[in-house]
Amino acid sequence: MAIGKTGGLVGKVSGLFGGGKAKAAKPKPKSKPKLTSEQLSVGLADPDAGKVWPAKRLNIVEKLWGEGFVTPGGVEQVEKMLPLLELDSKKSALLLGAGLGGINETIIERTGTWITSLERDPELAKMGMGAMQRAGLKKQAPIHLSTMEEMQLKPKSFDVALSFEGTVTVKDKKALFTAVCESLRVNGEFMFTTLVLPDINPPNEQVQAWIDAEPDSAKPHLWPIEAQIGLLNALNMEVRPFDDISLDYKRWVMTGFMRFMSTISKTEMMEMAGDLLAEVEYWTRRVTAIESGGLKVCRFHAIRLPDKRK
Repeated sequence: MAIGKTGGLVGKVSGLFGGGKAKAAKPKPKSKPKLTSEQLSVGLADPDAGKVWPAKRLNIVEKLWGEGFVTPGGVEQVEKMLPLLELDSKKSALLLGAGLGGINETIIERTGTWITSLERDPELAKMGMGAMQRAGLKKQAPIHLSTMEEMQLKPKSFDVALSFEGTVTVKDKKALFTAVCESLRVNGEFMFTTLVLPDINPPNEQVQAWIDAEPDSAKPHLWPIEAQIGLLNALNMEVRPFDDISLDYKRWVMTGFMRFMSTISKTEMMEMAGDLLAEVEYWTRRVTAIESGGLKVCRFHAIRLPDKRK
């Protein structure tokens, strides 16, 4: 089922919030004394105002994508990558975009790899590190707050670098990719999924509408596919053919919402109605951009070559 027929999903969710028989009109209550603006504001301050990941949103997101995950695909997407990388307990990995720690826990459970994780969002970094502490993974998979804009990584210190949409909001991708590729040992691998433009043309109307609706602190900075490949080649990386996983991505989004809607009670749905509809609208914009052909979700894989002789 394509989420692009987005009215269907919005309609299904919206339909659970109302549509009952009209109730008889009740007598108007007696007017109450007016309160001052100062009195009205007491207790109304929203501690989550301005946050990209407020607690109410994270409650929904983890139900959509899985505990510890903030992007579609969850465990399934991580597990698809692992056989290609041959990770084990003797190897070290760099993770760009740790989210709430679900990626770390999945990789360690399957491979035992030691992971250094970076996260741009302060709230996610704090909660992700808390999750690592509770799981007893504070030393094996620490999560550090980093803008990823001006990074300094120790050269030739990692066997693998990974990312699941963690580079989308990074503006200076050249500096980021340079630091990451130089941090890899010879034959080290860089594998990442990201949102990209299909060509060098400007974003189309649907893609631009999605970009404009994103908060300033999480604004996407999109590169064309060929620009990603060209930069990796220039950094002495052997680039494997990329995978267009846009169809899988749309399936993950739709599956997440349908699973969510089939497991939540109507009472719970009513309690989170506004937040759920906001999340539906958020993903509707993104998937509409993908279905327009102007936005793609791709997986890239590159291997560090021996240093060139000077």
